[in-house]
Amino acid sequence: MEKLDSLDFKILDLYQKNGKLTYSQMARQLHVSEGTIRQRSKKMVNSGVFNFIIKIDPIKLGLSVKAIIGLNVKVGKQDEVGKWLASFKEIICVDSVSGYHHFIVQAYFNDNERLLRFVNETLTQSPFIQQLDVSIQLKAYKNVLGYSLTDK
Repeated sequence: MEKLDSLDFKILDLYQKNGKLTYSQMARQLHVSEGTIRQRSKKMVNSGVFNFIIKIDPIKLGLSVKAIIGLNVKVGKQDEVGKWLASFKEIICVDSVSGYHHFIVQAYFNDNERLLRFVNETLTQSPFIQQLDVSIQLKAYKNVLGYSLTDK
């Protein structure tokens, strides 16, 4: 896809504010035709600029414990461990990072007991995990899926 222009950024901004807007509603707000919005949106989706997703509140599903787990693994085994970690339904994010840990993992659990079992019974199955630190989220101050596009 060619470089995004200011209209593309305005479309993305509207989607981030309200992903339920119709093409017609967006066209009226941006003073362009509905077809322009449809074509631009389709082009951006097809080229991977964005995708439509839903955001679920884990707490409303009974997943009240969010754990952030830092892991150090045996050198040369990062790819294998990363793929293994990504296979667990409890884990929503696996990032290979620089710094103290090799991985930062975010996971949700029904309660502390399930988190404890996951750490002690599941993560210890890997012979390549050398160290891990578990933190529990106490309060979220910001949790967004989008990016600020207002300066584009």
